[in-house]
Amino acid sequence: MKLKSLAPLLALALGVFLSGCAPHTQPEPSLSPPAVSQPPAEETPAQSSAASPEETGSAATLYIGTRAQGFEEYPICYDSELTPELLIQSIADLTGWDLTLGAEVFSGRGGMSVCLSGQSSLFQGPPDPQKEEFFVYDSYQLARTILDSIQKTLQEGFTGEGGTPDALDIYFYMKGEKPLELPDLGLSWPLDQPYMWKTPDQKP
Repeated sequence: MKLKSLAPLLALALGVFLSGCAPHTQPEPSLSPPAVSQPPAEETPAQSSAASPEETGSAATLYIGTRAQGFEEYPICYDSELTPELLIQSIADLTGWDLTLGAEVFSGRGGMSVCLSGQSSLFQGPPDPQKEEFFVYDSYQLARTILDSIQKTLQEGFTGEGGTPDALDIYFYMKGEKPLELPDLGLSWPLDQPYMWKTPDQKP
């Protein structure tokens, strides 16, 4: 009788003992890797230290060539204010031409007026040696390429979105507010007429 009365107690004690010693059940391993908190992509050292100029500055485009033969486009980046002088100097840096100005570019309701100095390649000829990509064969080709490139670059650079670049008139003149003249080529442009290349037999 005593053994029968103790049986339930022994069974209860054994159950408690076994439950305390049994290992804790571990969750089944996931088939996918555990989620690890990663820093945002833009904060990783490799990317934050390799920002390109396009991401830190503004962009513009230089146009080198002639209206007759077409233009090649050369994108540039800059951090300062976009000015006509900056674009003209960028053309000089790219091509190797001397495009020293005789005065600041004047901007008004009638367009922009550009004065190239007497020491510029327009009057002194191409550099020696020339850059192969911008090689010209004579003063006629050089003058046309310089003037057309400056005109096109300024028109595209300072025409608002949806505007018409050709509607922005570009004037060229010489120091002392004299009309631009290229006597060796038989060419000149009056002060009151916007620039447009012409052959020597064309009248102003």
